[in-house]
Amino acid sequence: MMLRIRVGGLTILGRPDESTSRVEGLFVGPDGFEGWDDGPDIRRESVDRPGQHGEFDTPVFNGSRVISVDGHALAWSEAELGHLRNQIMGLGGFGDLMRITVDHQGSTRWADVRRGAKPTFQDAGIRFGLLRARFAIHFVAANPRKFGEERTFPAGVPAVHYGNFPASPELIVTGPKAGGYTITGPGGRQYVVTQSLAAGQTHRIDMNTGWLYLNDVLQTGAVAQARTWAIPPGLPGAVHTITGGTGSLSVRLTDTYI
Repeated sequence: MMLRIRVGGLTILGRPDESTSRVEGLFVGPDGFEGWDDGPDIRRESVDRPGQHGEFDTPVFNGSRVISVDGHALAWSEAELGHLRNQIMGLGGFGDLMRITVDHQGSTRWADVRRGAKPTFQDAGIRFGLLRARFAIHFVAANPRKFGEERTFPAGVPAVHYGNFPASPELIVTGPKAGGYTITGPGGRQYVVTQSLAAGQTHRIDMNTGWLYLNDVLQTGAVAQARTWAIPPGLPGAVHTITGGTGSLSVRLTDTYI
């Protein structure tokens, strides 16, 4: 699969699209795509052991993911090149969150990013009749994880994903659920909801944060126990069950990578 980067309405290719014979547009330069295939930096607290060898064993966490794209803009006219410049300069200019989607090495993965540094765009002359410029854009993904395919599993069926990092599921509960309910996940962990659900109403539980949403509106005071969990990659997966009421439970799980 040819490298293709999509972000903020822009498409940046690894090379010109041979299927259409088009050579104008934005293209990644040699070794110009960094931070996506690499792991994020590691963050840890270093505390020496007084009067002893080594350090105290402290937790290790992943830092943010820093992504850079250096490449070439190609256009047949100054107006077209100026349009590409404006697109690069305006990308993430309000500091808004953007989704970057990368097709590469037979897979499609995405992450949410913001502009990480000022973009640059410099004219580089004319070659074979094409106006050229060099550009550089940088992004920071505060959440360093990358995501792929999403699957939905019913209660009682093992929920499985095929990434390389534990994935936080979303639990979708559809009413009626009079008097609340209890969801049991891996290792016997439980999430206990005290809020009733009418027929047709939906609860969404985000296991990354432990937050509960009613029809996509965040709820407070509706949970008696909010233990969260993540599901390791590969088999055997994790079975979820629900007790209380007559509604249904489904588990949404997205392939998660680091």
